Amino acid sequence: MILKRKLTIGALAAAALFAAHPVSAASNITLCGGSPGGLWSLLGAGLDAAVRKIEPDTTVTYQTSSGGFANIVQVAQGKCDLAIVHVAEVVIAQRGEEPFKEPTGGVEAVSMLYDWAPMQWVIDKNYAQTNGLNSIADLASSKESFDLVVNRRGILPSILAEKSLADVGVTFDGIESKKGSVQFQGSGGASKIMQDGKADAWVNATFIGSGQIRAIAEKRELTLLSVPDKTIAMMQEKYGSKAVTIPAGAYPWLDKEVKTFGASAALIAAKDADPALVKLVTTAIFQNPSEIQGVHKAMRAFNGELAASLRSFKYHPVAAEVISAAGF
Repeated sequence: MILKRKLTIGALAAAALFAAHPVSAASNITLCGGSPGGLWSLLGAGLDAAVRKIEPDTTVTYQTSSGGFANIVQVAQGKCDLAIVHVAEVVIAQRGEEPFKEPTGGVEAVSMLYDWAPMQWVIDKNYAQTNGLNSIADLASSKESFDLVVNRRGILPSILAEKSLADVGVTFDGIESKKGSVQFQGSGGASKIMQDGKADAWVNATFIGSGQIRAIAEKRELTLLSVPDKTIAMMQEKYGSKAVTIPAGAYPWLDKEVKTFGASAALIAAKDADPALVKLVTTAIFQNPSEIQGVHKAMRAFNGELAASLRSFKYHPVAAEVISAAGF
């Protein structure tokens, strides 16, 4: 009840700020996302609905892209007004790590969108038991060949998988040197490979209850590998990840608690974005969180407190003003 009251007061404060300082923004706001049909496109629809409640004649148009890394550049160059990115992608860009050749900035946050997409190390249960694998750290001492599927090269979950494995002394080259394999596939392709028994494990940043994981579980007995605490801490410090504990029973076949880290997503704008546009969108989010919550069951936990929780890089000053007025 306390949280609900806080959110109500926050929404009223944001509404008061908007009423006191009416804004006008472009009638069409372009939002760079990812592939069509995924959660990010649904978030685009939710943002559009939230904005329309304040400015009925303004639309948020979702534009597909190759993902968050490309979106950072697109926003910084003014080719789209807003974008959805993984938080770690901005952190990587600011440091100039691959795929960037130099530190790349020019963007700031408008809202956190979610922080509950854990890296799930899905593995054949019989393989894990036979080889004594409970944690990704156990792979370092394993003598057996190991066939792993990760996301496409250059995509954030693939990068996070490689960084976290390196922290426990495992490399992709090392896996292959033991006559194993590393395959790079999108979620659909990876799920099919696992269903067909052509890999021992798959790792991806995805919501608990993922349809791809459920499909694999219909064909094979599964379990999840944990991630050591020190590796989780490293991923938090260097990549803005969040510590996540997947509880026993999260899947019918999961009989243990599993510690891992999760990927987060945020809405960004250029540092020099139109202040009126940033105020409109941020106010719309804080006044109408239900429009974001309603796009998918995975977004039901979204609220103003979550939207204001980003700490890995700065909020746009106008967004910060709205957030402060909303009481967060």
